[in-house]
Amino acid sequence: MPNSSDTSRLRRDKRRLGVFTSTGDGKDSAVWENGERRSTAAPEPYDAAVGYALAAAYGTGAEPMWHEALDAVTELWP
Repeated sequence: MPNSSDTSRLRRDKRRLGVFTSTGDGKDSAVWENGERRSTAAPEPYDAAVGYALAAAYGTGAEPMWHEALDAVTELWP
């Protein structure tokens, strides 16, 4: 799920597994978490595969809802 305009977080069972960032050049990076702390430990292979696949397929981040609504209104304005 989007976390900010350029990052997304991967969760399983309401626990955050990592945060993905895309630089816009086709490369995605992840910061994995171990419990409540960020960790350099490798994630489970399944989690890493799903996270990178989603980040590559759909990108990371999203515009805030108010920004999307403003864009929709300005498109309708003559």
